Amino acid sequence: MNQTKPHRGSTPNPDHIMLSICGDAKTTMAVTWRTDCSVANGWIELRPEWGGEKDKFRVEAITRYFKSDIDESNLHTAKPTGLTPGTRYFYTVGDDTHRSEEYSLQTEPENLTHFSFIVIADEQNSDPFAAPEYRPVRNLLELALSRCPDAKFIVTLGDNVDNGENELQWNGLFHGMKGIVEHIPFMLGTGNHENRGFRVYTEENCSGKYYLAHADTFDHQFKEAYPQNGPKGYETENFSFDYGDLHFFMLGVNAFEEIGEWLQGDLAATDKTWKLGAFHYPVFPIMPEGLSGMMYGKIPDALDSGKADVLFAGHEHSLARSYPIRNYEMFDRPSEGTIHYILGNSGDNGFASNTGKVWHYNFYPQEERNSMYAQVDVTPTRLTVTSYLDDGRTVDRFTIDKTRDELDPPLAAPIYFHTHMAYKGNLMELAARNIYARPTGDTVFVPFAVVAQGIGAEVVKEPGRVTIDLYGTRVVFEEGCAEATKNGEPFALSAPTFLGDRGEIYVDANDVAAIWDLQWRYAKRNNIIDFDYIEEDFPCCMQPPKDTTGFVGFKRRFAPGENQPLPQTEQPQA
Repeated sequence: MNQTKPHRGSTPNPDHIMLSICGDAKTTMAVTWRTDCSVANGWIELRPEWGGEKDKFRVEAITRYFKSDIDESNLHTAKPTGLTPGTRYFYTVGDDTHRSEEYSLQTEPENLTHFSFIVIADEQNSDPFAAPEYRPVRNLLELALSRCPDAKFIVTLGDNVDNGENELQWNGLFHGMKGIVEHIPFMLGTGNHENRGFRVYTEENCSGKYYLAHADTFDHQFKEAYPQNGPKGYETENFSFDYGDLHFFMLGVNAFEEIGEWLQGDLAATDKTWKLGAFHYPVFPIMPEGLSGMMYGKIPDALDSGKADVLFAGHEHSLARSYPIRNYEMFDRPSEGTIHYILGNSGDNGFASNTGKVWHYNFYPQEERNSMYAQVDVTPTRLTVTSYLDDGRTVDRFTIDKTRDELDPPLAAPIYFHTHMAYKGNLMELAARNIYARPTGDTVFVPFAVVAQGIGAEVVKEPGRVTIDLYGTRVVFEEGCAEATKNGEPFALSAPTFLGDRGEIYVDANDVAAIWDLQWRYAKRNNIIDFDYIEEDFPCCMQPPKDTTGFVGFKRRFAPGENQPLPQTEQPQA
């Protein structure tokens, strides 16, 4: 056993006390806490608000040993059942010798018709390094709960900590959340930072960065805290729960095919009016280089078939709200698709310039130094999402009215007369003025040189031919030819090229995809073709230095066909 404890390390006294929903919220709650290994077991002792000493009862905890990169401890989770709906209980946790102070929990009332909850995203914090304070998100939650004191739970959208495999960060998060998460269920989602760690993690030296195929530390900490009803092998990172007439699903960032299959069954099995979820990566992103749902396996199909109302996302530290989307088509009415809602960061940690895409009805870049949260208000027929900044400003608000099948404010998704082109959701409007794609049968012919120019590739146009250098692949297309030249070698095309708008050379979109490892979708209703690339690297043609020794214009991050970082390898992710 480790006898030299780190700062904020485990002790015999319970800490990291967290309330969560794990079962029927009307009759069951879960409370998790930590002690050092000298405390072999523990229990929760409860009494109803209306009761006295004679009404106290206790429930034994499940205790599990946990060894992190800096500490050894025991994790305890108690799950009292048979509680009375709509009742406040006071509780303490620990053993006979070491007990916590008294906290309270509230069970879900019977026949609940109106409730609210809070959503936060990307609250990770590393200041100060040795003892992160998580002050920005704490201040934000104090504001949110002062405005909405009856919030029933808090949902996070992942990247709760900066490096999920290093316990120093979790110690900081629970230090910052003390006094909040003991009283209100804390429903944690996972992001890429939960998968991340450093083999050496000190203020003087952070080295050996790696990403895991599972968020191991998260999984071990919260295995008993959340429902184990997700896909096999990924249960703790993926689960669903009900509250009132709401079904809420949490999606992890690993194994997209397995997640999508599970989600399809999960949504098909619920009879709740509202279907909301959380997935750290936006299916319709606002990062200019962000990956769209084309890269996330069966998840988009599951959202479509399950008719999810809203999918919350984080990752991009800015806010955007989409039109209702189904099968990559944008609609006007909420019954016609899922609203994809990207919430800005909740930890005063903006990091990038983003932009609204063709999918988004509203967008806020959040390059100001501030934090953001969303309040969700649920009734049997209306659901309202409002996002606020920590200075009190309202960033966005919309309401779904199920009875009228309307959105407020109303919107009309774009429907174009000509077929517009987009790349990662960015419309090629300036580069492609009066130059449009042409749908034909099962494909779309595109003047891809215009798209390549618009995203910064090197394009050379000559009479009857065009050369495109994109992502390290140089291709020459010639007018009226069924063969291209790819990196100096012949490449057979599925159809001959032809001249179209403004004399541009048009190529079958399937050939474009095969040449550059792209994917594409044609939104027939909106008349838009969108291309995506598995990388998040910038495709722009780089200015070579005067000394080009060692200069590399583009370096692939993943091997062709892969859509996940390799385990235990260093990857430059946001």
